[in-house]
Amino acid sequence: MTEPKPQTVLMLHAYPLSGTMWSAQEKALQEAGRNVIVPHLPGFGGTSGHMSSLADTAAHLLELLGPQPVSLVGLSMGGYLALALLRLAPERFGRVVLADTSAAADDAQKQQDRRLQAQRVRAEGREFILEAAQKEHSPATYERILPMMQAASREGVAAALEAMAERPESFDVLEKLKVPLLVLVGERDEITPLGNARKLVEAGHGELKIIPDAAHLANLDNAHDFTRALLDFLT
Repeated sequence: MTEPKPQTVLMLHAYPLSGTMWSAQEKALQEAGRNVIVPHLPGFGGTSGHMSSLADTAAHLLELLGPQPVSLVGLSMGGYLALALLRLAPERFGRVVLADTSAAADDAQKQQDRRLQAQRVRAEGREFILEAAQKEHSPATYERILPMMQAASREGVAAALEAMAERPESFDVLEKLKVPLLVLVGERDEITPLGNARKLVEAGHGELKIIPDAAHLANLDNAHDFTRALLDFLT
């Protein structure tokens, strides 16, 4: 007998955005009868504090969840955090969606780059982060994410960069996964490209869907196709 799909969905946002990025998907899931939890991670979306580590943040998030299994959705940094949750308490989750993300740890150069960016954010502020994002994303997507990035605190951004730099490789977490896995990736994602997605699918014995006309923020670049894939899997 197939296990029923969880009635609650936890959605974890990308860096340096907020839970607001999930607004289209949150509405669709609620209309489909799901209870949706969309937190702003510490230092993002106007929240106080900062992330000391992905593992600590995952432990705090577990306190938000009821006793019944939950569907887990994470994109980019949200995917790293989803993997941290699965490492801590895999039994709490009934379905998993990883989008535009990776289970690999940063190499030494990437770790150094993130730590240097964190130092620069503390010293100068976020302006260079906004400028880089404008080059990475389409004008329409950039217009959507700009207020979210502006709402992030300086320390929230810096601490998130350090937390991502320190995360472990997590393919072992996926290899032990005992619930259905969906991997979504924008066809034009150059930050965590299709090769990364295929490695996630292989490790977790999951299903892969490529989102057309989308880059790294696939849920914003092509909300229609991303949301359809999410609804098909979670409802």
